[in-house]
Amino acid sequence: MKYDDCPKGWWPLVEPLIKMVEDLGGKVYQIKEKFGGLRFYYSCNDPDKVLSQAVDKAEKESVTICQECGQPGELDKDGSWLRTSCDTHKRKQRENG
Repeated sequence: MKYDDCPKGWWPLVEPLIKMVEDLGGKVYQIKEKFGGLRFYYSCNDPDKVLSQAVDKAEKESVTICQECGQPGELDKDGSWLRTSCDTHKRKQRENG
C-alpha cells in the first residue's frame, strides 16, 4: 500500500489499520488528509465492528498529531486551510506563507 496521500506523521496511525484490513480480507481504497484530519477508506467484512472502531479512533486521534512529523499537535486554521501541526511545523508553515 502506498501512502502517497497520507501525511508521514500519521503513518503510525494507519499502519495497524492496514494490517487489520488485510487480516480480515478487506481492501484499503484511500488514505488521506481532509479538513486537517485523517480519512481512511476501506471495505471489509468485520462482523464485530472492531475495525470500524479502530478507524474512528485513529481519525479522531489524528487531529492531535502533527501530520508532518508525528509529534503532538493541534488542528489549526492556516488561511483557508485546516492543518494539524506541532508548534515547529505551524511556525514553518506561516513563515513560508
